[in-house]
Amino acid sequence: MPSVTDKQPDLFTFHRIREECEQASPEAWGAFLAFYAPACLRVLEIYGPIRAESASQVLKRMLQDQAANGFEHFRATSRQSEREFLVEIRAAMLDLAVESVAAESPPDAPNGAPDFDSLTAILADLPLLHREMLFLRLAGYTDATMEHMLRIATRVAEKAFERLKDYEAVQRLKANRCPWPGAWLSILHKARASKTDKCPALHQIMRIHDGQVSWYDKEPVEKHVSGCIYCLERWTALHEVAYWRRHAPPLSTAQKNEFLLAIPIVGPGAAKRSLLQRLFP
Repeated sequence: MPSVTDKQPDLFTFHRIREECEQASPEAWGAFLAFYAPACLRVLEIYGPIRAESASQVLKRMLQDQAANGFEHFRATSRQSEREFLVEIRAAMLDLAVESVAAESPPDAPNGAPDFDSLTAILADLPLLHREMLFLRLAGYTDATMEHMLRIATRVAEKAFERLKDYEAVQRLKANRCPWPGAWLSILHKARASKTDKCPALHQIMRIHDGQVSWYDKEPVEKHVSGCIYCLERWTALHEVAYWRRHAPPLSTAQKNEFLLAIPIVGPGAAKRSLLQRLFP
């Protein structure tokens, strides 16, 4: 007997997933996991929990939080676009990851990691593209990945990268991995808490990414993003989730079924999964 996650997720669109996940549809949650869990896990593995099993536990906690109280948190996530939705899911997930990193990671080396204030100083008075590249490098991304993600050569910011001379750990990156997960997650958490009433809507930032606004409209937004860590974090997150949505390795059927168990799904599909788990542990 196939599990619900073996059904074709290609029949689902983002908007259908959003609608039917709120109705506790096992098929919709299976599509959610097939489409979005790989990107979530990849981000967690770069920024947060060192062990793959810890990343899985954080993702399960995020799913449980989204499903709690009749999917209350899930209902509050963006309905406008897939990328906006993923940025919100990513934020919820990384906030949960802070505890996991603190529990299993050794303390960051003294003076080895930036803090929120030093990050602000590093990025000061740079063009927006250079700020984004430095932000991603400190997050643990290699030149090769950044170039695929942003579709521009990192050498355009070669002079700006000199500001990272005191952060040796990010100058020799061979793979995408944040060298100071505890410190970086704390920075991201603080960034997300620094929102002001002047910060533009995420949808407005995404339209700039997509080239859907005039220079007159985008210039003040880009100027604001250049001076706001909260908005810079969202600006880079839009690029990040779009990249991993395309490139993260897919989940196995066993992984999808495991994550489905974290969601309080009602109906015949849920009963079948529970039986399968008993028969085929």
